Amino acid sequence: MVQDKQYVVITQLKNNYFSVFYLALGLLSLFFFTWTGKYLQQYYPDKQNLEKGFRVMLRSRHIFLLLISLLEIGIGVYIQQSRNRVFLFIQCLATFLLVLAHMLFSYAFFYEVDLIHVPQTPAIHYATYFTLASVILHVCTKVEFLFSGTKN
Repeated sequence: MVQDKQYVVITQLKNNYFSVFYLALGLLSLFFFTWTGKYLQQYYPDKQNLEKGFRVMLRSRHIFLLLISLLEIGIGVYIQQSRNRVFLFIQCLATFLLVLAHMLFSYAFFYEVDLIHVPQTPAIHYATYFTLASVILHVCTKVEFLFSGTKN
């Protein structure tokens, strides 16, 4: 019984490159998230004495990394690779935007933490917009599966 379930999972992932990509990236991102937690502990060991706003900013940047990794895993579990060229292009664009957002969140975690960047943090803003656009595009690709009768 367990081997049958494993076979079904393997055959579903066989021709679904997006799913494999997102699951691998999401799991790597979770490891990156835990590493950044250790980084915060090492470089900011006395969190209680930090200014409250600065501490909240560090935590929010850290939570954005968790958000993006969980989003990648969630998309990886549910995504079906499109057979239509238009929808495949939309999936590629959505994937590009999400990877770009991930890179911007990572950049902001390390480089937009100086107090001179606090009022204006363009990397976080653009990363948030790219994440939203990516999710909307992924939802739009579900239209293909709704109208084609393909089980998802």
